[in-house]
Amino acid sequence: MRYLTDAQTNVKIGLEIHFQLKGEKLFCKCTTEGGDQKFGSFWRKLRAVSGEASMVDKAAVQEMSKEREFHYDITDNSCLVEFDEEPPHIPSEENINASIKAALLLNCKIVDAIDFMRKIVIDGSNTSGFQRTAIVGINGYFQHGNKRIGISTVCLEEEASRKIDERENKIFYSLDRLGIPLIEVSTSPDISSPQEAKEVARNLGMLIRRIGKIQRDVDSIRQDLNISINGGNRVEIKGVQSLSAIEVVLENEIKRQKSLVEISQILKQRGFNQGDYKIEFLDITYEAGKWNSNIIRKSIEQGNKIFIFRLPKLKGLLKNGNYRLGRELADRLRVIGIGGMMHSDELPAYGITENNIVWIRQILNLKEDDAFGIITMPESKLSSVRNSIEERLEQALEGVPAETRAAVGDETRFMRPLPGSSRMYPETDVPLITISDEQLERNIKDLPKSVEERILELESLGIPKQEAMVSLDLGTDEIIEGIVKKYGNPTVSSSFINKVKPKEKDLERLEILFRMLSQGKIPKEALDELYQNPEKIQERIASGDETVAMENRIREIVRSRKNLILERGDNAFKPIMGEVMKEMRGKLDGQIISKIVREEIDKIIHEK
Repeated sequence: MRYLTDAQTNVKIGLEIHFQLKGEKLFCKCTTEGGDQKFGSFWRKLRAVSGEASMVDKAAVQEMSKEREFHYDITDNSCLVEFDEEPPHIPSEENINASIKAALLLNCKIVDAIDFMRKIVIDGSNTSGFQRTAIVGINGYFQHGNKRIGISTVCLEEEASRKIDERENKIFYSLDRLGIPLIEVSTSPDISSPQEAKEVARNLGMLIRRIGKIQRDVDSIRQDLNISINGGNRVEIKGVQSLSAIEVVLENEIKRQKSLVEISQILKQRGFNQGDYKIEFLDITYEAGKWNSNIIRKSIEQGNKIFIFRLPKLKGLLKNGNYRLGRELADRLRVIGIGGMMHSDELPAYGITENNIVWIRQILNLKEDDAFGIITMPESKLSSVRNSIEERLEQALEGVPAETRAAVGDETRFMRPLPGSSRMYPETDVPLITISDEQLERNIKDLPKSVEERILELESLGIPKQEAMVSLDLGTDEIIEGIVKKYGNPTVSSSFINKVKPKEKDLERLEILFRMLSQGKIPKEALDELYQNPEKIQERIASGDETVAMENRIREIVRSRKNLILERGDNAFKPIMGEVMKEMRGKLDGQIISKIVREEIDKIIHEK
């Protein structure tokens, strides 16, 4: 039975989109580029501290409870600021102006002064244990067709470290990304469908890229999603890397949340109450050791114990169609290091038989609608496991708990409780940065053209409208414009550049290729192969006489068909061109080949 129809769901979605800036890092003079060379490493442990309201954030407490070590690779674009061994420098005016322009493009009210705050983050992604962030603009809007999407804030903040590896209780990061300036755009929850969320994110990206300092690398723009439905709380989804993933991740998350709301209503109908989520473990290690289950046997050999526990009134809700409360419990245990939980809705399986199930139900004295769980773990984990399960079962009555989840493939997985205001406190090392009327006026005058104006501008160069729109989406419009202005060929240039999505380091290669194309030294069919194999470009450049040789070969082929030309005249062009292209396709531009063939045919006709 369904308890929540699609019409009653009332989906509310908000976006947090992060754009990396290029140039200098936010709080030092290190470049945002590079980071390929490693110069050593260091490690730390982090602990939670109280925020401005003298309270410790529960999300930070959970991270601290994992007792992890964090190891950091020192890179060629990091310094003492990234090590947290030197106070942050004052942000450059260039980075400040970029954030002001972004806020202005979104019709925000610009703050009088930029005041950085510390946001507690102790998952190791910041060496200091906090991220610095500041509001630049508030209360703006973005026009999406006929709908106005509210913009809550535009912030300027620092990027986190790049995660490299994770082994046991150690996480390894690189400092190459730490401190890169980020513009964070946060919308109001005005978006009502996954498809609309994808469209808004794409169009917002096209607009913000217009300020000109946004990095173009694939992972330089990141989307976090906030979503709620009727009967649930706000859920934050972190780390959606691509536009194409937004829609499917949200669709699956809506299904998950609807199922949780339905589960809460079923539990209320079954009379599930406070006493039912109190967990008591029973140690059955000796008995379970006799079972024909490899998972159980290996776990016992590793020194773990086997515990069973009653899950009152949860039969059929742990794994049944869209109901996956068992996965919700397993996710909570995973973040505290427990990977071995099984439950009755998925049994018999894993070598656990019907007879084993009957025995468990009898020893736990289960009723008809009761379920049970099996956990393999060290006895020292009993208390933390009990707390995690009891907390999640209590939340099952609420429907959808407020929490932060990670995008993993097309779905989401629990990360930590939703952080609150207690994780924020003032940054004392960065002074207040006043925005003067003159500075604001300069940025207003320097605002880029709108997306629509930019598309018309590109079309005037001969670039097809569809390719112009794609280039704004990918951030390749300026590259295409530069190539077309120098070397022409707008259709080929725009389609090829949008296809390969070049990075900064690839621009010199593009210049060489399109210069050679404009000079007739390579055909357009050779662009892809040469771009993917730069060494072949040098071979083409080194063999300067090769073009002459190929042109002479074309004339030789035409001359060999002199009788056909004398017989058919101009009508001989088509069959001869086909014969030439069999040998020359991909070696010379088709237009150049055609020109030589026609010239040579004309010579033979005139000779007669």
